[in-house]
Amino acid sequence: MLGVENLKVDILDTIDKRILLALDENCRLPYQTIAEKLGLTATAIRKRMDRLIETGVIEEFSIVLKPAMMDSDYLVGLVFTDGSEDTEEFMELIGSNPMVIQVGQIVTGLGRLYFLHCEYIGAEGLQSLASFIRTQDSVTDIELHPTLTQRGEKFDLKKLHLRVLKYLIENARMQVGDLSERTGLTARRVSRAIQEMLDSNGIWFAVRWNLSFGNNSEFYLKIKYDEQVSKLDEINEWLRSTFPNEFWFSFASAMDPILFAKFVSDHFRDAEQIARIAKNTPFSKSVDVLLSYPVKKFPRLGRIRIEEMIANAGF
Repeated sequence: MLGVENLKVDILDTIDKRILLALDENCRLPYQTIAEKLGLTATAIRKRMDRLIETGVIEEFSIVLKPAMMDSDYLVGLVFTDGSEDTEEFMELIGSNPMVIQVGQIVTGLGRLYFLHCEYIGAEGLQSLASFIRTQDSVTDIELHPTLTQRGEKFDLKKLHLRVLKYLIENARMQVGDLSERTGLTARRVSRAIQEMLDSNGIWFAVRWNLSFGNNSEFYLKIKYDEQVSKLDEINEWLRSTFPNEFWFSFASAMDPILFAKFVSDHFRDAEQIARIAKNTPFSKSVDVLLSYPVKKFPRLGRIRIEEMIANAGF
């Protein structure tokens, strides 16, 4: 078998995409369950998942609190600089703020531009984040967009759940038998605790991915749309039907009629063609292409809070 350093990452196909999106809803889904959804065998799903893991497309299976558990919100941001900063140091500096989930550099003609994903708590958290970014030496302007998101629900994490989570946060797909051995709980109690968390809609069993590996290129379209022509759901449906392979998901601004649509293709040149098609729609006022370098990712606030709760419980 080839070593990881010799593995070639092929272009992600529709099946890979459906596997990743299914795992992002629940990363503990068994191979057989995914296989039945996609009309494949469990062996075929396992082989594809192994390849996605080995090549780095799947970075980790993770568990985080949903926004309702922390009264938090998400935002995407654009940070403009004069170009005087060291890129790597700047991205690490911005990522040192616990509200920052990831930072990516965007191709631009003048200065430098960075694309941020963040999670903040309340107006004070938003103000603190904005001030932190704005006061960095090389920053010339920022654009922050709180986004619409599925918030989930409140759920009371008890000691039983935290005891299981202590090991699940190391590997969210850890088998019940292994968890039982590590926690000292019966397999039945472990299974019950996991199922309660899955059913709660307060805990996100997710997957973190890197879609820009190998032959894949990822980019965003920043679409300013006409609210009187189309609703958000209609625009997203148009994107899904027009670009079934390339379009993955979108972030919708809660304040402005702006949509950040994420695409993955085999070449950056596809971005111009996709943008041209989007510009010619009745709902589109303007479309900007954001060509993204590979991003730096940082611990999610929802993961940090779980670790704090586990420590406070004495585990």
